[in-house]
Amino acid sequence: MKKENGKVSVWYIILKIVMIVLIVFFLTDAVMQFISYRFYKGDRKKEEVQYEPVEIQMSEDLSGYGYNLEKESDRIVLFFGGSMYIAYNTVGTYGGKFDCPFLSADYYGTQNSRGRMNLKTMQQTAEDLYDYAAARYPGKDIYIFGHSFGCGMAAYLASVRECSHLILASGYRTSADMYNRIIPIFWGPLTVFIKNNIRVDLYAENTTCPVTVIGSDADTTLDDKLQQKLADCYDHAECKIFHGISHEDYFTTEEVVEYVRNHVLAR
Repeated sequence: MKKENGKVSVWYIILKIVMIVLIVFFLTDAVMQFISYRFYKGDRKKEEVQYEPVEIQMSEDLSGYGYNLEKESDRIVLFFGGSMYIAYNTVGTYGGKFDCPFLSADYYGTQNSRGRMNLKTMQQTAEDLYDYAAARYPGKDIYIFGHSFGCGMAAYLASVRECSHLILASGYRTSADMYNRIIPIFWGPLTVFIKNNIRVDLYAENTTCPVTVIGSDADTTLDDKLQQKLADCYDHAECKIFHGISHEDYFTTEEVVEYVRNHVLAR
């Protein structure tokens, strides 16, 4: 009887450990997702911006901002900003850098866009932004930019819509690359615990446009080694590593902006 009780105790301990591990993974994913989404919710408009954003109502539920909306150009830029870069901040910070119409949308469930924010609605935001821009600027070349967290939806959009070029600055292969910078537990098959995993590595398989990945040796958030790994997910991606540029400063640094103008947009 004691032997049987011993076996029961061992299995009970094993089951308890498994349950604790599962709870840790599920809670960690929930917390990391909450933090990621929270950056795009609430009123966090910059008090001072370089370019004055123009609000755009793209549909009854989808809102965003733009700049140079009436500018004569053969191209347009769709930009997906990183954490805290809601559409207003994205346009206000980068809108006049590329001398063409520049548009950014707020994900459904954030700012003035109605709905609920999750992976599916983020993807829908990207598609609806594209469709609005394509209808408003028929025949124009569409360039898709992503920075940091925004690289996920930029990469997704380039995999489901035709575009002239995809530019990813300080990107990632999956959400695990971002989560593991804070809590390094999502490795290999354990990524299954990420509920809304942004799979740039899979989007890459369906992307046919030219791709440029940009990184910096001074980026301590998503480093230059990760950028090369991201570029390797694509068949023919160019990887450009700059020197001394911090994570937040890619498109406010003239060296990067000039590179994009001369080597990407000028093609």
